[in-house]
Amino acid sequence: MFVIHRRTQVLGCATVAILSAALITATYAALIPAGPNYFETVPTGTSIDFSRANISRGFFDPGSDYFLGFIRLQGAPVDPTALGTTDTIMQRLEDINISQNERQVTPLEIVLVSLVSVNPITVTYNGGHNPELWDARVSLRPNQDQKGWITIMQTSADGGRYETLQPARLMITLIRRSDNVTRALPFGVMIGSDAVPWSYSADRILITDGHFCPSCSAGESRLSIFAGPDIHWQVRPARGR
Repeated sequence: MFVIHRRTQVLGCATVAILSAALITATYAALIPAGPNYFETVPTGTSIDFSRANISRGFFDPGSDYFLGFIRLQGAPVDPTALGTTDTIMQRLEDINISQNERQVTPLEIVLVSLVSVNPITVTYNGGHNPELWDARVSLRPNQDQKGWITIMQTSADGGRYETLQPARLMITLIRRSDNVTRALPFGVMIGSDAVPWSYSADRILITDGHFCPSCSAGESRLSIFAGPDIHWQVRPARGR
């Protein structure tokens, strides 16, 4: 169960925020407690590349050809009412006491991924015959270690930069459109991000835990990339609806 903090313009909250900002400005130090990072996937910059590591002959059915190409992905929000556009959640597992220009490291775990293909892929048989359309769904593989690291640096009273490195042990489920037959393809890769902005504050439409807004600058949403071998995954902070 994840606790959602939706920023509002309630007078009491605003007073606390002003006092907190004044304290951070004076000391450039703060506690970032353990908590979730909520993301939505941006389809224009997200794909898995099978142009080199192809899907093998016979994977889909006897006689199916190698699949060489890209699977473009978009988010499939998990709970639009409570979580807005969230399709990916990463959890900071420990509290961080951070000061100006100091780098702090804490464990980071991927706890939820919900992606689907933008367009179906085409699978052929016996050298290019009998084309079929298959959709893709991407989720986490169950009972797998998804823990990595986030390194956070504070560079101003409002926030700073961070980088991540962690395994992403995913399951790509391929579904044939004609009859809903499925094939499961495990996909594991190390993904990382670099020089991503973060902010203590967040625009009220963004979903955060109230302490740390990833991919935010001065409280505004920014794009960032999780990149690894054969994967390019573009995200931004999830938004409420």
